[in-house]
Amino acid sequence: MLAFIDESGQPQPNSPNPRPVVVVICYDERDSRSISGQIHAVKRDVLGREQVELKGQTMLSGRKFRRRSQSRSFAEEFFAVLRNLPLTVFATIMEGPFAGVPPVDNRLENRFRFLSQRVELLAEQRDSFANVLFDGDSGQLKGLSERFAHYLFRSDEGRASIHIADTPAFVDSASSAGIQIADMCAYVVRSYQENRLFADPPPAEDEYLHAVRRWYRVIEEKTANFTTYDGESRPGFYFLRQGER
Repeated sequence: MLAFIDESGQPQPNSPNPRPVVVVICYDERDSRSISGQIHAVKRDVLGREQVELKGQTMLSGRKFRRRSQSRSFAEEFFAVLRNLPLTVFATIMEGPFAGVPPVDNRLENRFRFLSQRVELLAEQRDSFANVLFDGDSGQLKGLSERFAHYLFRSDEGRASIHIADTPAFVDSASSAGIQIADMCAYVVRSYQENRLFADPPPAEDEYLHAVRRWYRVIEEKTANFTTYDGESRPGFYFLRQGER
């Protein structure tokens, strides 16, 4: 099983994004080529070229949606395809403000740890083995490899995660359909949360926010909720406490 992780927004003091999100997209390796092919087909059919890196910030922004019919067409087609892809989505959703810089230690941040819990449960359910892949490289992510290894080998929870490979990989998002899907989904989940669409319906005339709510529902349908052997709930979309990273 492949598990692609990407973030939208950063949990930093004075961040312009009050609700950063981390998403993981999981699918079987045997489905990888088919999924990549379908994403490439959407790019080719709607945008006229396949060598386009999909990023939510550029492909799904309100400005693009409102001003360019091609952007609207691509977004709608992308999520129509996503609805039928054989993948599972998990997300951790944070809420600011975030006070100060967290201390530097070897602990894996909760936003990644809670996703790892769900990847482990899904891999166990499928009798599979998960390879975790992050956008970027270990230098950009500031020691994430070490913190990930510390979690797997130094914590009781990590040692029990026997369905996750011991070393994460860092992949080029420009060539990875999985990372691009994760980026698009993370952007939509963050936009949905920051616009409080869970509480307040968007104005009737705001087509963009109605579209965000519609795309969010597609993503939400792709998650899975678990209950551990100890009876603990593991919802597919998990909300961290305010200020927690």
